[in-house]
Amino acid sequence: METPFYKQIWFLGGIAALVIFVLCFVAIDLVGSPDEDEVPDVEMEVIATLQTNEPLIKIARQQGWIEADATELTSVDVAPIDSIGTIFSGSDLQSLAELRYFVSLKEIHADAFANANQLKEIVIPANVSVIDYGAFANCPALEAMSVDTANTHFDSRDNCNGIICTWKGKLMLVAGCKNTVLSDRVYHIAPHAFRGCKQLASINFPERMESIGDSAFMDCSALKEVSVPQGVRFVEPGTFINCSALTTLNLPKSIERLQKNAFKGCTSLTKIVCPKKFPPIIDEAFESYNITVYVPQGLQNKYFSDKFWKFFKDVKELN
Repeated sequence: METPFYKQIWFLGGIAALVIFVLCFVAIDLVGSPDEDEVPDVEMEVIATLQTNEPLIKIARQQGWIEADATELTSVDVAPIDSIGTIFSGSDLQSLAELRYFVSLKEIHADAFANANQLKEIVIPANVSVIDYGAFANCPALEAMSVDTANTHFDSRDNCNGIICTWKGKLMLVAGCKNTVLSDRVYHIAPHAFRGCKQLASINFPERMESIGDSAFMDCSALKEVSVPQGVRFVEPGTFINCSALTTLNLPKSIERLQKNAFKGCTSLTKIVCPKKFPPIIDEAFESYNITVYVPQGLQNKYFSDKFWKFFKDVKELN
């Protein structure tokens, strides 16, 4: 006896509905559970021991990367780490060549290595795509900075001894040290880039430079002379604050405004050269006005009568 046609239809329809349900369930599971970034396979290698790098072992214990009583750190231990907050801030690290083993590291946040007074060298791994301003602030011993050549977001081109990225289509120095040499292709210096670089005695800016970020040279207490490059229109707040050895400031014709506290704490500053025809605006940029200002010939009276510049010790015309 043959099965009635309508029962065949119901049976086939039920099978089809079941298949559709299973397919939908699988699709929802795939959409709802996207593949997580996989940690690259890393061959286990001991990268630090209690004898060779005690500060790093202590930090690894505190962060739970290794057991509380472990005496060695391996490349496998650090491979999953994708961001660094302030765990190295104020540490006794002298070098962190081991950072190259942080193969999943993507973000280095503000003050990540701040106040690591003994840190001398740092190499940024290949996958880092974010370095916040001030990540290496107040590292006075820092003398070598470089980026893995496989990194597509940052580099250390021209052996600059610094960290460079592209910002608004132009090159910007994100972080520097006492041995940084600014490439002629750099247009911007990021905020806090040299903050606390106490052994930086001089800096040569590229003429094409357009901006120097706020607090970029804060607490650079060995810096003696600054020539702000042509093209820079503003000296941002706190840019050279507490540069206590600074004696001479050369301003460009392009300068328009000196922002608040730009030169506060520059207690040795005695000479400013300003070639601009119209006196730039000063917004409480200086703590003291016991400074002699040198201006183009014929402009002495204009500066003397200006509501900002009239407070300086003396205004003289350039020969």
